[in-house]
Amino acid sequence: MNTLAPIDPRPTTSRRSRKKSRTRTELAEAGAHLFATRGFDETTTNDIAERADVSQRTLFRHFPTKEAVLYGDMDELLTELRDALEARPASEAPLAVVRNAVQSLADNFGRHRDRRLLQARLAATYPSVSAYSRATVQLGWEREIIAALARHMDVDPMVDARPEVIAGASMSAIRIATRQWSFSDGQLDYMALIVDALDAVATIGQEATPPGS
Repeated sequence: MNTLAPIDPRPTTSRRSRKKSRTRTELAEAGAHLFATRGFDETTTNDIAERADVSQRTLFRHFPTKEAVLYGDMDELLTELRDALEARPASEAPLAVVRNAVQSLADNFGRHRDRRLLQARLAATYPSVSAYSRATVQLGWEREIIAALARHMDVDPMVDARPEVIAGASMSAIRIATRQWSFSDGQLDYMALIVDALDAVATIGQEATPPGS
């Protein structure tokens, strides 16, 4: 009696997706190693592809530039930020929403400390990395914060400027904290620096009015 072969319950697309994710991770790790040991400008996309044992064409299917390889793990962090922002209670003040959501990412920052420090160092050293960080990574964060705050405050961000103002100020604070952490060679507590910088934003405009004004 013939028996039918068991059907694989996992769809082919899932296997393909896992393979794609694995290749992307391997490329990001290969890039991080080479950037740390050789330098950013000294590393080519071909070097990264060879270390990851893939073709350069495969690399470019996943990452358009070396800068994108350096920040290849940002999708995971951006997803965590989005979820953390959405999880904040409705009663929370907008700036507290950002502060507490970012603070909840401490575990991710801790797990990927060396990668975050490498990204900060290279952004402080190489103009192309700094430009990519601002135009792609930080802008992505800012857009997530604007969208989350607009929903939280139940406003249209194209009409009400507050979500964008708060998001912009928050990203400036995070940028300052990142620079301080990089200059300390990672010796300072990165998350504490971020929280302190965000708390400083909250105090702006709250200082006592000067006498005689």
